[in-house]
Amino acid sequence: MIADSLTQLVLPGRVKRGPRSRADVEPPAVAHVNIRSLRSVEAAAHPALEVLSIGLWEGEPFSLEPVVNLPRLRTLRAEPGTLAEPLEISRLTGLEFLELCPKDWRVLLDADAVPRSLLAASINVRNDVGPLPAVDLSNEILARWDRPLITRTVLEGNLGPLP
Repeated sequence: MIADSLTQLVLPGRVKRGPRSRADVEPPAVAHVNIRSLRSVEAAAHPALEVLSIGLWEGEPFSLEPVVNLPRLRTLRAEPGTLAEPLEISRLTGLEFLELCPKDWRVLLDADAVPRSLLAASINVRNDVGPLPAVDLSNEILARWDRPLITRTVLEGNLGPLP
């Protein structure tokens, strides 16, 4: 069940709605661009946008140009192969969270173009990428913010015959 508020969820049908509020007519702060939702970054772009999620897509990759100057954009999540030019991310100066695939992270890191405004990051790793390259990439990102690195521990030994 979906409701506009906790009260409506708990007491369905008992909350009377008055005239439409400003919140009802403003575009959402979260936009999903993918094969089942919005079909372009342009359609998602508006001044109140805070979160842009670019999901599974079968067409040409997207440019981030339409969202470059949006004042409230804080989060970008992009599936592998959905960005035409990952370096456009460096122009999103208010980003606080960024989730990308290892290939797109590599482009940003190699160009020294990771937004300094980031407070958190995520590496979208698929089954075709092993954990050790993801740890190396994570450590590169952590090092840019002088954060503690992920420690590797190698255990060696002989388990002997199993029962």
